[in-house]
Formats: sequence, structure tokens, C-alpha cells
Amino acid sequence: MAWLLYTLAWLAAAVFWSISSAGTAGSSPIEMLPWGLLTMGTAGILGLGCWHLTRYVAWDWRAPATYVVHAAALVLYSTIYATSWVWIDILAGRTNDVIARLRSSPTLGWNLMMGSWLYVLVTGVSYAIRAHRRVHAEETAAADAKLLAEQAQLSALRAQVNPHFLFNALHSVGALVAMDAARAEEAIERLGDLLRYSLRSEHAVLLAEEWKFTQDYLAFERLRLGDRLGVDADADAAALAAIVPPLILQPLVENAVRHGIADRPAGGHITMSAHATDGWLRLRVVDDGPGPVDTPAGGVGLASVRRRLAATYGDRGRLEMALVGAGFAVTMTLPLISGDGMGPAA
Repeated sequence: MAWLLYTLAWLAAAVFWSISSAGTAGSSPIEMLPWGLLTMGTAGILGLGCWHLTRYVAWDWRAPATYVVHAAALVLYSTIYATSWVWIDILAGRTNDVIARLRSSPTLGWNLMMGSWLYVLVTGVSYAIRAHRRVHAEETAAADAKLLAEQAQLSALRAQVNPHFLFNALHSVGALVAMDAARAEEAIERLGDLLRYSLRSEHAVLLAEEWKFTQDYLAFERLRLGDRLGVDADADAAALAAIVPPLILQPLVENAVRHGIADRPAGGHITMSAHATDGWLRLRVVDDGPGPVDTPAGGVGLASVRRRLAATYGDRGRLEMALVGAGFAVTMTLPLISGDGMGPAA
């Protein structure tokens, strides 16, 4: 495409040359067109040499060699351009009076000056294009490096969540072993399903998957806590179709179970909801426990969620915690990214 535009630009220059020269030569633009094509075609072919020259001679205004090379190239370019009109005679074998015709030409000086101007123009544009490409390549490389760094950061944060989740899950299984061997066996089977999801490598999943995983986790915890753990869940279809980072909702619920329910003899109740409104996805988990008495930051799980939101969404992802009546609420707000065209992760 670039070469096509280059060719069209010189063809346009040839037409302009033919029109502007017609009056001076006393001929029509059609009669002058072959000469325009010859003159501007020569300039265009020489321009290819300028393009390649700028590849091997980097512009450095402090280096004398830069000026020496371009001065020599300018003389060569302008000389070939200015004498292009005698090439037809040379190719036809009419070489006897070529030198005399060149000496007597009233436009030789003008053509030499025009050739010099064209060399400066073509070479300058060539350097500008190469500089633009270099800057674009550097920006692309920097963006790729930033993306890789962000992905590495997210992977590190994800790696922090997984052992935390596994430790707490094994703690629950250990508690069940002493209480009820049959339930402990069922918990181990459920734990295998939970681990398969938590160890997946996707950077994004449908909220429907994360929602199911979180409910499976609550069913796993209910094996240990029984009727002491009550759950209400409410999610609209638009929210469930959204794309979210994996293991982003479960830590909120786990925090509520650990700090709000598990240590209370009477147990407690958890309400989790997911709603999509005005381009935002809001996930909310509320428990009726005492709240994070000794962990104002919400513990390892919520701290990791906060950092993952910042790494993924910047200031568009928020995690807010507040006391609500006799309980504690965590609300996560992030941009609503539709996953309608994305199938379930394998």
C-alpha cells in the first residue's frame, strides 16, 4: 500500500509538471506529459535510493560524516535529475551534441536547484517516516512490556490467593475429620472440584462460573458448619454474563465465613448479590457477624482482591468495606464487560 501511494504521488507530480511547463514550452499538457513522466519518474526512482540511504546513514547533526554523505548524494541526485531530459537522446544513440545541448540549456541551473530541493524533501520525509516507525515500535514494545508486567503481577497475586484458599479449605476438612468422618469424605471430594477451578490459568471468566464456584465453596463450608451457615444469593442475568477475573468473588465470601460466621456458636447469615447497572458490575457480600475486629484491611484474601482490582482496572475498580447494622459488608465495583460472545472457559 505504501509503494502504491508513493507511485501515485509521483504520477501526480508528473501531471503537475506537464501542466506548468506547457505554457513555457508553447505546447499542450498532453504533449509535455511524456517529459513530465520522464522527469518525475527519474526523481521517484532516485527517491528510492534516498529511502535506502536513510536506513544506513542515521541522522546525526553533530557528525560531520552525515553532511559529507548527504552533500555527495545531493550532488548526484540533482545532477541525474537535471540531465534526465537528454536520456532519450542518449538511448537513441544521439550522443554527439549532448554536452553542447546541456551547456546551452536555459533550464539547467533551475533543474539543478529543483533536484537539490527534491533531494532534501524526499530525504527529510524518509527520515521522518523512519523516526515515526521507530517511536511506534518503541511504544509498542513498552506497551507489551507493561502488559507482561501486569500479567506477572496478577499471576503473583493469584498465586498468593491459591495457597491461602487451600490452607483454609484444609483447615475445614481437618475440623470435619474429628467431627464426622462421612462428611469429611464428602468434603474431600468437593475440595477436589474446588481446587480444579482455583488452579485454572485463565485471566478472565464469566461471573456465572465464579458465582457457581462460590456457591460450591459455601456448600463445602456448610458441611462443617451445618445449619449455622445461612445463605441468600441474588444475581441478575446481565451480571452473570459479565467477564471478571477468576477468584474475585470467593475471597469476599470466605472472609465473611471466617470472620463473621465460623467462630460464633449461633452461626450467622451471608447475603451475596451481583447486579449490573449503568455500565458497572456491583458485587456485594454482607454478613451479620461482628466484622473484622482484628483485621481492618480484611485479611489476606481481601487485600489481594484489592490489589488485583487495581492491577486489572486501575482506579475504575473499587473495593469498599463498611459496618452495616450488626454485620459487615464488602462491595466491589468494576467496569461491566459483557461476556455474551465468550463461551465458558475450558
